[in-house]
Amino acid sequence: MTGRVKRFRLGATPTSSWLSALLLAASSALLAVGARLDATAAGYGTHTQLGLPPCGFLATCGVPCATCGMTTAFTHAAHGNLFAALAVQPAGALFALLVAVMVIVSGYALIKGISLAPLGRWLWQPRFALVLAVMVLGSWAYKIFLFSGHG
Repeated sequence: MTGRVKRFRLGATPTSSWLSALLLAASSALLAVGARLDATAAGYGTHTQLGLPPCGFLATCGVPCATCGMTTAFTHAAHGNLFAALAVQPAGALFALLVAVMVIVSGYALIKGISLAPLGRWLWQPRFALVLAVMVLGSWAYKIFLFSGHG
């Protein structure tokens, strides 16, 4: 034995530790807010419980916007009702699941001292943005379909 004491070091670098802690706090806060809200029966408008105004796009155009129902879906997911979340707004439900996964991943990275930079580089690619855009647009079309009385 060399006599040196190996100190526990939280995070691979101070920057990666702070990033992991920030992502853990932000993701946890989002889920906590969703858990405190009550999902509206209409499938949209839950965000007004946060003091935000009703959807201006819906009021002006008569159809839901691309993000209508995301807070409602997120709230359903935070309450553990994933089927209701998917039924209300599929993209919102998937975003809620991604946030829940980020709680686990960032917490693990913080405890184990793993950098999240490789994950960030993998996610920061045009194809990932394209997948997100297609997901949001598809969910928007689905939401308009539901809103028009076909669902």
